[in-house]
Amino acid sequence: MTSAVASTRDARPAPSFPARAAASIRQLFPWRAVVLPWLVSRLLCAAVIVAARSWPFDDGVRFRGFQIWDGVWYTAIARDGYGALPGGALQTRWPFFPLFPGLMRGFGELGIGDQAATVVFNQLVLLLAFAGVYRLARRHASPEASMLAVWALAVFPGSFMFSMMYPSAIFLAATVWAFVLVEDRADVAAAVVAAVAAIARPNGILLVLALAVALRSWRRIAVVCTPAVLAVAVWCGWLWDRTGDPLVFWTAKEAWPEVSALDLVTGPWRYDYAWPHVVLGVAAAWVVWRQRRRLPTSWLVWTAAVLVPPLLTGTVGLGRYANECFPPFIAAGQVLEGWSRRAKCIAFALSVLGLLFAAVMVIRFKRIP
Repeated sequence: MTSAVASTRDARPAPSFPARAAASIRQLFPWRAVVLPWLVSRLLCAAVIVAARSWPFDDGVRFRGFQIWDGVWYTAIARDGYGALPGGALQTRWPFFPLFPGLMRGFGELGIGDQAATVVFNQLVLLLAFAGVYRLARRHASPEASMLAVWALAVFPGSFMFSMMYPSAIFLAATVWAFVLVEDRADVAAAVVAAVAAIARPNGILLVLALAVALRSWRRIAVVCTPAVLAVAVWCGWLWDRTGDPLVFWTAKEAWPEVSALDLVTGPWRYDYAWPHVVLGVAAAWVVWRQRRRLPTSWLVWTAAVLVPPLLTGTVGLGRYANECFPPFIAAGQVLEGWSRRAKCIAFALSVLGLLFAAVMVIRFKRIP
């Protein structure tokens, strides 16, 4: 009888490729933990961005809210290049790294609309980022804490920026999956996504410091980190050839009105627009510090690399940077897990209100994101 049952099992056909692919997709994108928070938050963010830009709807519905602020700079680079050399106190396109405008230009060359395609692409990349956060959290926290981490990330007050024409979603996805792949010992794939992060944003190169702590092997460090270093080196070489300054992305920022932590101390009421960023950044740092004994050291290094430099170079944007840094949200999931259901509901309701307020202030009232 046993041999007959075994024979029957052996005779069963192997699952088809579509069935295996569907199972893999369900495993990567679980509905309640990843897809639902992504879907709810993106619909909410899209609605508030459109409404804030269109109100009072006298001229119909406007979608330009997705493309304001840095989206204007990225569009200009994608369509016309980096333009005139930086000089004086004039703001130029040179502080922006090339990955995002290069992607936009690619969409334009395909004839599918550079701005609309980029906004849609950002939403899909963010879904992949959420999947990475959940997968990484499940290795260091319970299923409930991992789900709460994704929700906390999805409705954080700065999360509406993931829906706009910024490289935030790409940066988050690349950094999260770099850590996932390092833990999987898929070093070549980790090297690719680390290089993507490095060429997406000026602070992306700092990822190699945190990854080096996680890798703990000179051979693996060389494999994973070298492509990112080379990518930035090539970019700096191109800048040197075009402008005579390999660090022009840094020096050109002198034309931007940056507000350091020292500026806030010496003139707190002059820079009221910077304080919301500081509050969000400090909140993100605090929850990581609170959970520091439950988080890998490499995550602590990455959090510091993302959140500390803006205190010196410019706090405006810190709220957005905090949203692009995954450890605070996994830490938040761990903290929220111990709260009562009522406390969790209140916390998420307040976060959603903060999200709506922040989006309206940026889109409608032109506050700096």
